Amino acid sequence: MKKSVGILCGLAVAIAAITTAGAWFTGKQIPGELEHAVTRANAEFKNAVAGTGGSMTMELVSLEQHWFTSDARYRIVIKDVQIGQGEPLNFELGATDHIEHGPFPWTRVKSLKLLPVMAVSNSELVKSDQLAPLFEAAGGKMPVSATGTLGYGGSIDTETHVAPLKFTQDNGGLFDFAGMTLNVDGDRDGNAMKIHGNFDRLEVKIVGDRPPATFVLEGFKVGGDLSKTDYEKIYVGKLDLFLDQLQATLGPKQDVLVAKGIEQNNLYNLEGKDRLGGRLEYKVSDITYANRAVGSGQMVMTFRSLDIPSTLALSEWYQGKMPQIQAAAADGQAMPQIQMTDAERAQVHGDLQKLLAAKPTASIEDLSFKTARGTSRFKLDVDFANPASFDLPADQLTRQIIAKLSGKLSLSKPMVGDLATLQALLGGETDAQAIAQQSNQAGEMLGMMAVQSGLATVQGDDVVSSLDYAAGQVDFNGKQMTVEEFLMMLQALVPQR
Repeated sequence: MKKSVGILCGLAVAIAAITTAGAWFTGKQIPGELEHAVTRANAEFKNAVAGTGGSMTMELVSLEQHWFTSDARYRIVIKDVQIGQGEPLNFELGATDHIEHGPFPWTRVKSLKLLPVMAVSNSELVKSDQLAPLFEAAGGKMPVSATGTLGYGGSIDTETHVAPLKFTQDNGGLFDFAGMTLNVDGDRDGNAMKIHGNFDRLEVKIVGDRPPATFVLEGFKVGGDLSKTDYEKIYVGKLDLFLDQLQATLGPKQDVLVAKGIEQNNLYNLEGKDRLGGRLEYKVSDITYANRAVGSGQMVMTFRSLDIPSTLALSEWYQGKMPQIQAAAADGQAMPQIQMTDAERAQVHGDLQKLLAAKPTASIEDLSFKTARGTSRFKLDVDFANPASFDLPADQLTRQIIAKLSGKLSLSKPMVGDLATLQALLGGETDAQAIAQQSNQAGEMLGMMAVQSGLATVQGDDVVSSLDYAAGQVDFNGKQMTVEEFLMMLQALVPQR
């Protein structure tokens, strides 16, 4: 018995010694890990505010180290960040980080998570005059907090909580957020990450000179599995977003628009080392307006062979022009005439040539809308090519850039009739016979006008228009013609002023 007790006591002492030594060793590693984290955060901040004309930086203000824990304070400064047409953002916020050293941080031991880790980080915002409204909106609770677990192998698992927030205005304006949880599991360098997050409800009410507008979002989820490529800003993998319901109350009558089952599914993949492909899906499973059924819809887009280096270069150039574009928008200009030096123009043309030399393709695989009685669809495929020169006349340049184009539009006459019925009901029509007559006439009139104009043909219940282009020749609804003949035909259909 004494021998057993002695063995257990010795084992306990050994475990305590190992834990203490591990905590001391971890504590020695903390400064380097924090420096790495701050450096990486500043790189991400730089990318995030590119094109805003401002900056966002993070610094480690202090670090107090103890045997089993460390306490860090950070400062984040946002300066002259232009978002939209309002005043630039300028503010500073602080954060604290209570770090529990491994290998067995107490918060994990309490939760019976006994695998050794390097550290557990517990971060919170620091209350300040600028953040006082945010703390008030959270009912005095911590509005944003995060817990991160750093593994010895470099893994980082982070769980971020946004508390319920409620802002009210004297005029009846409202921002009511139920709170959110976001989990990101990855590594210290951000080379791979798995994302999962959700919130239950968000209500926003905008009150001004016009009738109030109220938006209610319910059942939001986000999930993803992404990996970084050799290019800092490019990730591949999947990222999916889902919203159970969006309700919008709008207009003088405060009619209610409800969209259910809203999805956005994104998939990106590398093609070789320097080219990117992707597939983007947008879906709405059910739409109603003023308690009347409207329909459902989806859009699927794909792209292939997108040259990454030239795309990033052109994106950086465009972001550099954003302050100029935003200033023009503030003055009421839709798109300003962007001034470029000869050297800058040559660089942009060079990047465009690299982009087009990869022969990228873009497609709208399916743009469709479905009602109770029919479905309308649109499809478009475009193949691009590198022109001999960008100094060609616009029409010649367009022909050389677009190597091939194929499009098809199919409008369902019964679907058009359903929408005409909806319009009549919303307009207050109650005569069932009159509504049915309007519904039938709408679809038939569409088909008749399309055939008479030569823009489409009627195939059963569908009004169909197709366009194919390649090698300078156009096939429009089965009729062969040159580009010039096609343009002349379209011009003849446009009423002259």
